[in-house]
Amino acid sequence: MIKPALLRGWDDRETVRYGVTPPHAVVLRPVDGPTESFLSLLDGTRGMTTLRRAAGRLGLRPDAADRLTARLAALGLVEDAVAERRAAAEVSEQLRPDLATLSLLCREPGGARGRLVARRAARVRVTG
Repeated sequence: MIKPALLRGWDDRETVRYGVTPPHAVVLRPVDGPTESFLSLLDGTRGMTTLRRAAGRLGLRPDAADRLTARLAALGLVEDAVAERRAAAEVSEQLRPDLATLSLLCREPGGARGRLVARRAARVRVTG
């Protein structure tokens, strides 16, 4: 799934931008109608087998689902949907914004949860 904290916007008819701030924004182009439809399916509710079939129904080449998701993952835009649901269930409502922010800093899927756990385990000793 596309990282939920990343907003999607369009720069023009063929250019989609994920993220707002320059350090986190990623621009994809050219994006045609079938690819746009496929991107909207990356919400964490479908597995790769279903996404491959959907890509075919949208008129994309058979390997398009794998190529596109691999490209998005390499760009740090993909979150592991199972890990995201598990992490959201494990953290309090108060820490969910932190989890979303950490997902932007961690390029690897599921990395935000690990950082949040490490942060929770950190201790500071003040002396003097």
